[in-house]
Amino acid sequence: MDESTQEGAVAFDLSELTDFQFGPDWARTQSIAPTTRFSAVPERSARRKGEGRRTSRGHDSHPERNGNRDRSERIHGKSRRAETPVRQLPDPADGLRVEVRPSDPILTIFSTEIQRQKRAHPLLDLARVVMAKNNRYDVVFMKQENGPTLIHSLREDGSCWLTEAEALAFLPRAPWFSEFYTSERVEVDPPKGSFTGIAVCSIGKEVIGPVNWHGYQSALTNLYKAKYSSMSLGSFRAAISVNKDEQAVQQWLSEASVRTVWHPTREGAQELRLDSLKDVENDFREHHFDSVFETVEKVFINGSVPLRNLSPGLAAHVSILSGKHRRNPQILIPNLCHGLARHHMPIYKWHGHHYTGPSRVRAVPEGTVLADRMTSILNWSKENPGKKVDAMFAELSGVPAGTDEASKQAAADAYAPYTADMIWLMEQGFILVTNDNSVWFPKGQTAPTA
Repeated sequence: MDESTQEGAVAFDLSELTDFQFGPDWARTQSIAPTTRFSAVPERSARRKGEGRRTSRGHDSHPERNGNRDRSERIHGKSRRAETPVRQLPDPADGLRVEVRPSDPILTIFSTEIQRQKRAHPLLDLARVVMAKNNRYDVVFMKQENGPTLIHSLREDGSCWLTEAEALAFLPRAPWFSEFYTSERVEVDPPKGSFTGIAVCSIGKEVIGPVNWHGYQSALTNLYKAKYSSMSLGSFRAAISVNKDEQAVQQWLSEASVRTVWHPTREGAQELRLDSLKDVENDFREHHFDSVFETVEKVFINGSVPLRNLSPGLAAHVSILSGKHRRNPQILIPNLCHGLARHHMPIYKWHGHHYTGPSRVRAVPEGTVLADRMTSILNWSKENPGKKVDAMFAELSGVPAGTDEASKQAAADAYAPYTADMIWLMEQGFILVTNDNSVWFPKGQTAPTA
């Protein structure tokens, strides 16, 4: 994944920027178009659980909880509810430089809308907008000396791993898995032995099997790989409880007489039967791995990628850094500056803060002769710092805004020439209008006379 705008990028909901609207309807011209509205991707919650390590819940990595629910309730019992443990992420992976950067689509929207609306915006406000939605930022992983390479999916799932084993363990959860394999339920002899209890995962209520069953460890590992690999194995094991009800044992024995096998979908291999996920992993490694995954030293992971699609060591970085930037959005400003510069947006300091707008603020060149309206706008801005555009138009034109339709139309006609002149002055950087419609004379020079 590179820094360029990706095809099919999801549009963003910029409702936070509806105040880009330049004054009331009568004060707008075709040069100042209404703010574009974008469809939204629902934002995931970002909760911080406890101190120390962040839990994967901080970035929407809850496991799927519907599979086998009905069967597990029959075996586990509806009235018996085990407490769900906190899912802790492991330590962040070493040997990587990791940064949060605004995604290219949101930078494109910023540059387009700011140039259309002609407003100056504090970069801190834009940083807050970026961090308000997961899909507006990327987390960039860069291999350092002696650091790990990254195994990145070429598919749209955005998954990324540190080892081949982690990438292969993702197969049952991958949205593209059915392109390569079909599943089939086949009858088998039920397990033999004396079983006194059934192990159940208290997180998703999945039934695993008796702890003294020879296939228990394999079933436990398969469930962990399929759904819970984003949490530590120790935390997952702590979530296992045992139901010793005889009816649960009989129910499990009945259902254990049927199991899942897989068949490759590629031509000439449909009759091949793969009896375990390990067999599937071996087949995928041999025939498909290199067409689905690439090994890279730098990768951009969009913030909307679920943590369960990342190596636990990478997911920990994403969870920690995204939370830190939400709490302290000013940390994003240096990378926001670089991103806006790539989109040819001016960056400048004003009143001690970084801003971007249609133009870098500057003094009117000495000896410049301007038309009367432009001069009056400059002088009014110098004498009334921070007052609103509406007040300036009403005072300079001598026409109040009014409330009835006739008055509004009269004001619109009177204000239109001032609007056009003010836009030109804003584009030159001679005056500054902030996103709350306040007008400023940004440089301390004397305003020119007509």
